[in-house]
Amino acid sequence: MKTYFVQDRREGDNRGDIIFALFGHATIGIEWNGKHIYLDPCTEEADFSHLPKADAILITHHHDDHFDPKAVEMLRQSDTLIIANEVVGRQIEGAEILGEKNRTFVNSWMAVEAVPAYNIERTQYHPKERGDNGYIVEVAGRRIYVGGDSELTPEMRAAEDIDYLFLPVNLPYTMTVEMAVEAARAIRPKVFYPFHTVGTPPEELARIPKLLAGERDIEVVVAPME
Repeated sequence: MKTYFVQDRREGDNRGDIIFALFGHATIGIEWNGKHIYLDPCTEEADFSHLPKADAILITHHHDDHFDPKAVEMLRQSDTLIIANEVVGRQIEGAEILGEKNRTFVNSWMAVEAVPAYNIERTQYHPKERGDNGYIVEVAGRRIYVGGDSELTPEMRAAEDIDYLFLPVNLPYTMTVEMAVEAARAIRPKVFYPFHTVGTPPEELARIPKLLAGERDIEVVVAPME
């Protein structure tokens, strides 16, 4: 396991730091104000027995590199909020299901919006009708979009006011470099993290900051995710 921590310290922002833990592949941790959120936790990427318990767990879809029941049980407490798409949510007692009928969840410290995640060109991997999710998580007024396994869809393109953007870049399952760059230009986050990059050559990932170099309002962070 390689864990890469990114701490947000934006000048003049008094809402508290956000710390991102990039555990590997698709597993991301978000810490803010003592709250711990895990997205797609998998035991292949981390030993969760030594990590803080979850206040919230978000699962995008049922593939085993995203949904690991063992990791969920290791992180879960009696009051842990679990949010999932319908396929996964039916397998976890007490889960909040976000999907076609209900795409938003709000509590006292966090808001979550589910965004459809699917392939347009290679539909055999993530068909739209299955109902996979990406998520926009809002904490302390900052909006974090984790794309799940998806290509550039109309729903993704329509995302607004995103501070941090995490998009998958690995063929043939998700995005090409060019597709991810086009998505970043459309969404215009403050910070863009390519992730879910297993199988993508380092020289391909290195093209992303070069292609976005002219977009001075978008910071690109290519962090180790494997």
